Amino acid sequence: MEWDSVLQDVVQDGTIRELYLKKIPVLITCDNWKKVEPIGWIDHKTNLAYYKGGIVRLKGRMYFVSDKTIDALAEFLSLKFKSKINVIID
Repeated sequence: MEWDSVLQDVVQDGTIRELYLKKIPVLITCDNWKKVEPIGWIDHKTNLAYYKGGIVRLKGRMYFVSDKTIDALAEFLSLKFKSKINVIID
């Protein structure tokens, strides 16, 4: 899978296909949260899951961070998502 093209679409168009959203790895912990770059906010419900959180970039890779993780980090770090990402249902 060409994650670079998916990431480029997310950044430029503000959209992601639901199929790709399901395959994005979830970032639960990392060595340095200050290196995490917020890209956009997602609030989307599928048949099996509820994606509420943000898409971030870390070391050139794309990850999903849940809103619960973001809330837990709020005391130490402020991740501000400037745009909302629309999910295209396949």
